[in-house]
Amino acid sequence: MTGKRAGYISTGGRKLHYLCSGHGPKLLIAFHGYGNEADIFVPFTPFIEKDYTMYSIDLPHHGNSGWDAGDMLEQEELAVLTRGLMKEMEVDQCTLMGYSLGGRVCLSIIEQLPGYIDRVLLIAPDGLVFNPLYYFVTKNFAGKRLFRNFLNSPERYMRYIHWLKEKKYVNASQYNFAMHYLDTPERRDFLLKVWPDMSRIIPNSRKLRNVIVKHHIPINIFMGAYDRVIPVKHAERFKNGLESVKVHITEKGHRVMDTDTMPQMAECLLA
Repeated sequence: MTGKRAGYISTGGRKLHYLCSGHGPKLLIAFHGYGNEADIFVPFTPFIEKDYTMYSIDLPHHGNSGWDAGDMLEQEELAVLTRGLMKEMEVDQCTLMGYSLGGRVCLSIIEQLPGYIDRVLLIAPDGLVFNPLYYFVTKNFAGKRLFRNFLNSPERYMRYIHWLKEKKYVNASQYNFAMHYLDTPERRDFLLKVWPDMSRIIPNSRKLRNVIVKHHIPINIFMGAYDRVIPVKHAERFKNGLESVKVHITEKGHRVMDTDTMPQMAECLLA
């Protein structure tokens, strides 16, 4: 299998779009971050194509994955997707790679299918620690209502957000990150669809840690030293007590994967 091809994989009733590249005998399943698409991992292909066939997945509402608003992705559907690709590749195990939001997806798959995971590469991953704000706006009735009202009429809340920045309850990077995704109606509508529909993809921390220990799953986490969206301390906290987890700190921000870091990341998959 050479070049790059596209297709769709079932998640148990719905389908997600993917890009496939590489021609190696091992299976690598990759999940992008919020606002990205499957092609974010295409530059990674030359480093691993002889050893891996990589399926990069467009998450709900991203890329070419059609998805109805309010249709939540379930953790069990990720297991269906993973086993479906394993069956297509005729392999007994797979490797996972996830950036930001995609890291949370990988952690959820590990929790469900630990015996089928060979190794994992996480890049500035979400989901390493509990996020009370995300839980509040996607799980709590009052929080969900506030979240919807805020995105529908953000001007009513901007003064409060500016105040939080001035008082340093949110840092400049977090503020700029938020403003980027709130500055147009289209981006606010996108956020209003993605956050709720991905809200069930949250790993159970205790169960996840137990299966990582039991199966001794090798996990390499690449973090940006200057990442204020997902700081290094989250990875260090996650690693505590997990001997198979290694944290690599790079001189980057949240966008950790580039031509400087990809060779080192590939080494972790090829070791």
